[in-house]
Amino acid sequence: MTEPVGATQVIGIVGGYGAVGSVAARCLAADGFRLKIGGRSADRAAAVAAGLADATAEAVDATDAESVARFSAGCDVVLNCAGPAYHLGSLPRQAVAGAGTHYVDVMDGSLESFVPPEDRVMVLSAGVLPGLSGLLPQMLTAGLREASFVGYYGSLDKFTHTGAMDYLLSMDRGYGTALARWRDGRVIPGALGVEQDYQVPGIPRPVTAYPYLSAELVQQAVRLGLKEASWYNAFDGEHALRVLNHYRASGSRQAPEDAATALVQASALDLSGRAPYHVLSGTAEGFTEDDVPVRRTALIKSGDGNALTGVVGAVAAREVARGGIAPGVCHEAANVLAADVVLDAIRTHLPETIVSVTESPLGADIAEEEGVL
Repeated sequence: MTEPVGATQVIGIVGGYGAVGSVAARCLAADGFRLKIGGRSADRAAAVAAGLADATAEAVDATDAESVARFSAGCDVVLNCAGPAYHLGSLPRQAVAGAGTHYVDVMDGSLESFVPPEDRVMVLSAGVLPGLSGLLPQMLTAGLREASFVGYYGSLDKFTHTGAMDYLLSMDRGYGTALARWRDGRVIPGALGVEQDYQVPGIPRPVTAYPYLSAELVQQAVRLGLKEASWYNAFDGEHALRVLNHYRASGSRQAPEDAATALVQASALDLSGRAPYHVLSGTAEGFTEDDVPVRRTALIKSGDGNALTGVVGAVAAREVARGGIAPGVCHEAANVLAADVVLDAIRTHLPETIVSVTESPLGADIAEEEGVL
């Protein structure tokens, strides 16, 4: 009998009983990895481990470097699913690297540069946004020249306080440029405006679309040689958007803790009476090798954003454990993961998630539109 790929590899999951970590644990267990489930509560970690084929549990405090280093001992890879990212900063990755273990993080709220030891692998931002969002332009523009890309992320769900804090602080930490687009090799500030009553693929009703050119998309635009690139964050409802606009306008006058509390309450009001969803979509246009103009689209829609993050994190940890990613570099997940591999994992582990990728000749679309007119 062939031994499972992960049978001799141990992956430790910090935050392994949370909404993200527990999904990652199930994915990695299905791939045959041995697991160490960690978190502040040893009992909750043990409960998750008991439901897996080959898993142990151990208490770990992600805010304590010595605790993280102890947890990392005996692991081939540590996957950090704990938060809040803004509070943990670079502490977990430095502690894991110091213990001589490979490291993967579904987020990482620190902009501090850090080079791991030359024989260790480090992958950050292995979540949905950033992470899966950076894989869309890679997948949709492959083999195209003069390619342009536009992406969207929209969700209707209740924020946790931790998630709200991470979101608010990401607005102030240089993760991107509001109202900007990428064109002809440079960021153009103020090139786009907020769109009202905007129809985003996969979202059932018109939304407010806010242009935000992330550092991740800029990085992908450079790597892929994109002619143009833009991104919109979509807001379905008025309450959360009102809180965010107030926070932007207030600058440093409103405490992030207070704004996060308000954002949690506002998101609950927007969600009231409706089903939660998370939508990631993208459209690319360009010319094939045969000079055929085409449009490619991708849509990923799930009712659980935490589950999506857990799958992406699990894929990153699996690829690191298998030795497919170069050591000695602090990688962003979108630069080292293959989009088709991640989408296959989503289809396998989250079968209720909609995953659609299409291509059509641009000429046919134009002719059809002109006929209708």
